[in-house]
Amino acid sequence: MTESAGSRVIMEKETFQEEATRVTMVSIVGNFLLSAFKLLAGILAHSSAMVSDAIHSASDVFSSIIVIIGVRLSAKDADQEHPYGHERMECVAAIVLATILLITGLGIGFVAAQKIL
Repeated sequence: MTESAGSRVIMEKETFQEEATRVTMVSIVGNFLLSAFKLLAGILAHSSAMVSDAIHSASDVFSSIIVIIGVRLSAKDADQEHPYGHERMECVAAIVLATILLITGLGIGFVAAQKIL
């Protein structure tokens, strides 16, 4: 790979990381506001469905934070301990994200089942 091609790849990684971070930050702010409004509406209307939807939106905020962390970690260059780079950190972030969503879903389902019974 030539020096200019190598620097272009580095620029593309940096641009991707900046773009992903910017989009994710917008998502975090939007989901945080949405979650707050849903929670307020759910409490005022005594709607457990709206409260659970607020919890789901809040889990999206945490998911977005995990995405930012995963993108930043995976963008690190290779080093002594990781000679092939850190790209697999995206997979680790996806597993963490799936686990959080599973726990959130189970929690919402458990509370719903309790209220039905």
